Amino acid sequence: MSRGMWSLPISNKIFFTFFLAIITVAIGVGFWIAYDKTGFSPAKTVRYYCGDEGGEFDPNQSQEEYLESLKEGIYFPKSYRELLGVTHAHIFSIPIVVFILSRMLAMTQLRDWLKIAVYSGSLAGIIMNLGAPWLIRYTSHHFVILLTISNILFILTFGAYIFFPLYDMWFYRGQIKK
Repeated sequence: MSRGMWSLPISNKIFFTFFLAIITVAIGVGFWIAYDKTGFSPAKTVRYYCGDEGGEFDPNQSQEEYLESLKEGIYFPKSYRELLGVTHAHIFSIPIVVFILSRMLAMTQLRDWLKIAVYSGSLAGIIMNLGAPWLIRYTSHHFVILLTISNILFILTFGAYIFFPLYDMWFYRGQIKK
């Protein structure tokens, strides 16, 4: 049974804290990039993946929205190769980061059922995040909801991966009964 991260030597605590701080910045930059591309708007997300080559006025759009979209430029549909390249990079990097963070979470005194919930949530988020662009582009625009759900799962699970080890290292002092 783990004694918790609070019992680690101070050098390890400092190293893990710096690592978690850098991961927090990396996650923030990732969300910033996603926001810059899509504004976290379902319509802009569909536009980003499916394009708007025609540049025609959408009757569901106000004149101001149409003029604003023209300022942003014309979006072309993401090609098979573009999606494949992004998927290839992320299918390696995201699980590695999650694996490292999950090993740190495993060292905490958090209850097993909560650890399993975080692991499961991050796995579901990864699958949805990698699959949603393909589904949006080649199946239906309605799959944009999967990207939204995956972002929510990422926020919750990465928040847990960062918060609980930090709390366990620096603030927790007792034993949790299993």
